[in-house]
Amino acid sequence: MIGADTPWLQDALSGLAGYLIGGIPFGYLIFKAIRGVDIRTVGSGNIGATNVGRMLGFRYFLLVFTLDLLKGLLPTLGIPWVVARAGGEPSPDLAVFSALGAILGHNFPVYLGFRGGKGVATSLGALLALDPVASAAAAVAWFATFGLTRIVSASSIAGAVGFVAAYFARTPEPWSRERLAMSLFAIAIAILLIGRHRKNLKRLMDGTEPRVSLRKGPKVNDESDKQPPARIVPAGLITSGALLAAAAIGAGAWLVRHASAPIEVAAGPLSLREAHRELTGQQRTTRVRFANDGEMLAVMCPRYNKVLVYRVDESLRTESGVEIALDGRPVAIATEGDVLRVLQRPPGDDKHLGPGWWECFALDGARRGPRVPAGYYPDDLAVTPDGRFALVLSSGRAEGDATKPSPRLEVFDLASRADHGDAPSPAGRLDLDPADDPDRLVLSASGTRALIRLAHADQALAVDLSRPAEPKLVGRSAVNTSGAPYLSRGPDGDSILMPGSPESEAIAMEIPGLSGGVARTGLGDASDSPSTATPFLAIARPEESCLEIVHDGSPRQTLGRFPMKGPFNLGGTHPSGLAYSPHRGLLAVATKPGTVHLIEVRLRTGR
Repeated sequence: MIGADTPWLQDALSGLAGYLIGGIPFGYLIFKAIRGVDIRTVGSGNIGATNVGRMLGFRYFLLVFTLDLLKGLLPTLGIPWVVARAGGEPSPDLAVFSALGAILGHNFPVYLGFRGGKGVATSLGALLALDPVASAAAAVAWFATFGLTRIVSASSIAGAVGFVAAYFARTPEPWSRERLAMSLFAIAIAILLIGRHRKNLKRLMDGTEPRVSLRKGPKVNDESDKQPPARIVPAGLITSGALLAAAAIGAGAWLVRHASAPIEVAAGPLSLREAHRELTGQQRTTRVRFANDGEMLAVMCPRYNKVLVYRVDESLRTESGVEIALDGRPVAIATEGDVLRVLQRPPGDDKHLGPGWWECFALDGARRGPRVPAGYYPDDLAVTPDGRFALVLSSGRAEGDATKPSPRLEVFDLASRADHGDAPSPAGRLDLDPADDPDRLVLSASGTRALIRLAHADQALAVDLSRPAEPKLVGRSAVNTSGAPYLSRGPDGDSILMPGSPESEAIAMEIPGLSGGVARTGLGDASDSPSTATPFLAIARPEESCLEIVHDGSPRQTLGRFPMKGPFNLGGTHPSGLAYSPHRGLLAVATKPGTVHLIEVRLRTGR
């Protein structure tokens, strides 16, 4: 099966399928059926809706326009759907290649000797499937221009420019690997559409481009329904060019100032300032972890089976990183000291056949020791705060294969590994109900308790790890998916971060300089112990493109929101993973487009 392991072939075949669909010449076929004449020999010679409408009337304009639009819309939406329904994994750029194929098919159809239309309606349909908001902006630009000029060619060019402008204005990180294909496609389609209108541009310059009315259809050789030609005079061009140049200079100056301004937010007693953004060049980053007291940062990139490791310098900027190529698909990472542990599933369809594993790396990328089997369909990995035990969560038969073992939590004794590199010894195991599909693992501050979140039920399992050789299931509780994560504190001073909605990643933050506990901030209950209080949470809000900063004391308070911005501080981005280094007061935020944001967290001056 053509799947995730052969994305180039999948993209090529989807482009070919889109081309064959997009090449169906509806305008030619309809005009031929009604008049018995090749539409390319009359009017403007184009097979598109505008020329058909001039010859046959407005209702035929609407018919051809709709059919040509569907040639772009349906392949772009439908081909990825068909691949997914057939059991494949659509590549990230599959819809883009389908759209490109459909547009090229309309412009250069093999059925008509590669003599096709200009691609306005088909491009609109494809772009509507890829980015409905930017397509709406293009439609507004088209109708506004047409209302002022009644010139279809000028309106089409305005629509193309409107789409590109809207797309880049609202797309976070358009040149990230995840969005690179779409960004190049948007520019290429605009250039192609404008290039296909080069004769119209010349007629506009010469004053011979007709205004059109589609109220009724003339005879094939009747030009009586055309409106007086439109002319763009040189003085108008000079004035418009000067205005556009002035607007571009002003917009550029504003953009430079806006992009260079660091994002800073006051959140109660805290000050948050973005110190650096690292463009990883990967299509997606998910989990991040600090190592060596915040001097190193590991970034998980599951789409290309990699982990990147960066050094964080004194100015809180990343230095050139190490790229660790993995044999499997990473699903979790953990660090302790100078060791990086990576939990992996077999790549592609092999994930259904063999067990997963975890292995260790030095922070320079060198492998340390052998692979350690991690069960079927491993989900998450954690290391206890003292570095003594590693815990691995796997789904087993809960993924749907009754021949696999039950889902389980396995405990490995890291101290048992010999100096010559033997694998850690299994220390304990907790088998879970086969109906429970575990997803995420959270350890308490002391490492003596754990919480297992289930994937398809709004529930979590509580586990006692006070004796790692005998982990025990001690409870089952409902998860408030409509609420925010919060810290649950026990009478012994231990605490664990309770989950909220699946998208709400969260992390607790101990703030340097806050040695006196929460009472010193003027927030919460002064009776909280300085040694156990961890009153601040950073919570990812992907739907709002921000981090919510919360004081998790009594009462609980939202102190502020830190906006997560795209390139040039425009648009938003989707936070997908969090890590915090208390030694450096540094928060790392991974985003789905592939950028890692470093945010300095400090007590505000005078607090």
